[in-house]
Parts: sequence; structure tokens; C-alpha cells
Amino acid sequence: MAERLLTAPRGKVPHHGPVTPECPVECLLTVLSLNSFNPLTRAYEAPFDEPRTVGDVMDLYTRRQLRKIRGVGPRRVSEIEAALVLAGLNLAGHQQRPPFREGGAR
Repeated sequence: MAERLLTAPRGKVPHHGPVTPECPVECLLTVLSLNSFNPLTRAYEAPFDEPRTVGDVMDLYTRRQLRKIRGVGPRRVSEIEAALVLAGLNLAGHQQRPPFREGGAR
């Protein structure tokens, strides 16, 4: 069976208002191409879970983990970085959260 890809209908904005680290990752659909969004949100063959929030994506970026996702190379990493900045997020001042650990504790 073919994989179903997430697409945003034209004219539909999944987020209204400023994008924050607490927003669901779908808020990045307004600033990120589906060619980057799909592998990012599925974390293909990555040694970590799929990012659920914008803050999770910021953490992966600051830890230089994005390249561990199949389908996310240097060009996609640059696009994700630009999308986060375009969304108004401060990557330079982002404080990494502790890595997720087994048992649900951070």
C-alpha cells in the first residue's frame, strides 16, 4: 500500500498567531515545504522519536541531529533552519531541553 503524505489544502493555514516552541510541529507547514516537512515529521530511520512540537525540531537542530533522518540532507537542514527563523524563532538563544529518556521522563 502506498504511503499517504500529509498535504495542506490551499488557503488553509494550520496556525494563526505567532509560532512558539510549544506549538505542534504542524505549525511549520506555513513556512516549510512538504519535501522537508514529511521526512522531518516521520523521522525516517532516525534513532529518536518523531518531533511533536516546534521545540522538538529546534532541539534536533541545535543538537545537529536532523541529518540522522533519511531524506534530510544539507539542503533540507538549511531549509528547516530558514523556516524556523522565518517563523520568528530565536535559534541562537534556544535552550536545549534534556534528551527524552525511556519511561517518559525528560
